[in-house]
Amino acid sequence: MPTPPDLSTNDRLRGLPERTRLLAQRAQACIELGDPLQAAALLDEALAHSAAHPELLRLRGLADHFQGRFAEAAARLREAARALPEDGLIESNLGAALAQGGDIDAALRSFRRATEIDPTLIDAWFNLGRALELHADAAGAHAAFSAVLELDLRHRAARILRAEASKTLGRIDESEAELRTVLNEDPGSVSAWVALSNLKSFRADADDLRALAALHAHGALTPAQRIDIGFAYASQLETAGNYARAFEVFAESNAAKRRLLRWDSAAVGKLVDDILGAFESPQAETEDASCGSGIVFLVGMPRSGSTLAEQIIAAHPEASAGAETGFVAQTLQHESKRRGTRFPHWVKDASDDDWIRLGEDYLARIAALKGDARVFTDKTLTNWQTLGALRRMLPGARIVQCRRDALETAWSCYKHNFARDQLYSYDIDELAAFFRDQARAMDAWKARHPDWIHEHRYEALIAEPESSVRALLAHCGLPFDAACLDFHALERDVRTASAAQVRRPLDKDTAVAKRYGALLDPLRGALGDL
Repeated sequence: MPTPPDLSTNDRLRGLPERTRLLAQRAQACIELGDPLQAAALLDEALAHSAAHPELLRLRGLADHFQGRFAEAAARLREAARALPEDGLIESNLGAALAQGGDIDAALRSFRRATEIDPTLIDAWFNLGRALELHADAAGAHAAFSAVLELDLRHRAARILRAEASKTLGRIDESEAELRTVLNEDPGSVSAWVALSNLKSFRADADDLRALAALHAHGALTPAQRIDIGFAYASQLETAGNYARAFEVFAESNAAKRRLLRWDSAAVGKLVDDILGAFESPQAETEDASCGSGIVFLVGMPRSGSTLAEQIIAAHPEASAGAETGFVAQTLQHESKRRGTRFPHWVKDASDDDWIRLGEDYLARIAALKGDARVFTDKTLTNWQTLGALRRMLPGARIVQCRRDALETAWSCYKHNFARDQLYSYDIDELAAFFRDQARAMDAWKARHPDWIHEHRYEALIAEPESSVRALLAHCGLPFDAACLDFHALERDVRTASAAQVRRPLDKDTAVAKRYGALLDPLRGALGDL
């Protein structure tokens, strides 16, 4: 977010009449006090007398920004930048408005220009790091947060985010040391404890557990902070072997998170029925049956070993990993908007040419990520819902269903505080319902296209790594390469909760759910025979 300047030390209002200066200063105070509506009224009065003054335009842009009017904010800030093109603060504020409005590429350009104009702008460097995170540039984000810390060594948010970038880059020890630095200064930092616990390789000692317990019980936490620290505390209780208390804290944290969310299991089940029905009748595929050749979609439930499967494929010298692109959903959503009808209701009206066009749309979206790689992976797991469309769009693509023991997978989902999307995972019955929807959909797709979908089982990989890897690579159209058995040595960005785990060799004893015994009987019952 943009930070208003301190007018007492940096008078940006020079050249204005005294009354207009006073209006601007009052507006500045309103912005600082969280009243952008009143600030806008004061600034409109000031602009009526000095319409082209860049600082009035900048402040008016901030007032728009803090009202959520990001397009209007960007327009005013661009006008201010035209009037004062070498002003780093204006560029930084413009970048923030563009980022909030969803134009990350343009935001990056503004943040970079701001840091070039004035390398001392902490907000510009910090927001540049955040934008680079969204742009999947962990190395760039790490450098930007490092620049913040060179200017302000005690900037804890930058240190925590630099630790996250280090984790993504595979520098796990560096990440842990960074977070320990934060906690040494601020033992009550919820963000640092959560990030440390999310390393997965982290093991809390007795002092850590006492600190987590005290923080979890702290009455001053916000509801969101209590949820976050609850998941972190419970995960460390599990690691310490205190399964009864871990289950209690996990259940409490999940219930609290669920109360904040909207989820309708019945509506999701109906959507899956509609999708399967829309593609039930045999349909001719596109003329070019090889369209999409070299694209591998990994689908399935979260926490099923999909990041590990992607890491194995990415270790092959002829492959590259695209992680969770979301591009299939974006392509279909764009088509739904064009037709004015939600997917899958327009499927019956789609022609062969439409499917070819949609396939080409997806291929254009991934072109820069794929580069010259022979094989490209897309690990957007929820693509299991759209395999019927993918078969029509990209018949030459291959599908890998990632599977792990159902109880282990579901329990791993339930005890994970997802950043987004997995809204079904905070209630045992809703989690099981979603799992069943996924399983029945995959059964239907495999029955219709048996040779198109390869089932990659986590337990088989653990038991017989080489044969499992050979089968996975063969389905992807890749020859066996021994580098894929040394997947943990591959240096690449990994942005999922398994970032630390895929940096290590296979662990043959990863089953945890069995240690909870009868405590997980409700989940076992809800999953049934999955």
